[in-house]
Amino acid sequence: PNCNYVVTASDDKTCRMWDVQTGRCVRLLSGSTRGLNLVRVSPSGRYLAGAGYGNVVRMWDLGNGRMVNEFRASSPHDSSAFCDGLIQSMAFSTCGAALAVAGEDCAMRIWDVRGAGSHLSNPDYFAATRGPTATSSISDGFARVVTPSQLERLPANEQFRPGTRVPSRVFKTNGVSVLDVKYTKRNLLLAVGNYFA
Repeated sequence: PNCNYVVTASDDKTCRMWDVQTGRCVRLLSGSTRGLNLVRVSPSGRYLAGAGYGNVVRMWDLGNGRMVNEFRASSPHDSSAFCDGLIQSMAFSTCGAALAVAGEDCAMRIWDVRGAGSHLSNPDYFAATRGPTATSSISDGFARVVTPSQLERLPANEQFRPGTRVPSRVFKTNGVSVLDVKYTKRNLLLAVGNYFA
């Protein structure tokens, strides 16, 4: 996150934050069910996104070490799910509002991660604490309870609310695995893949 710490991902299903001066592990981030090979720290330095084999990107709060959200590709608007392969690249936008994820499944997904650190933005957490028929909606910074039938009547752009686990945009390639994604300083997203003729 800064010059004093480095974060690593591991096949033991954890991420670790290390103190550069002492070489000691100062934070153990757990909760993944598969090995991790990729981590990215948000521009604010508050959150860490981790991914690897499997179909889930997880987000941790670096301040307390708790996993605060998961991002999956399953939704009615995204018929392709992550394959069981490797997530090869992730990038936070310069402003920290978006997270782009790409890999062997020949697609790039972008999530709106504003509010992703709020447990109320995680539908599973919200349903477990508020009842199975409730979903959460974070809009303009205010949380409100919305039933599934009410959610279906919302405009499409309101259904993709910040912090949910549904990607706000999906870009599929023509059979090309995406190797790397980066945001420029002006929030232009660049992607590169391998093409075999």
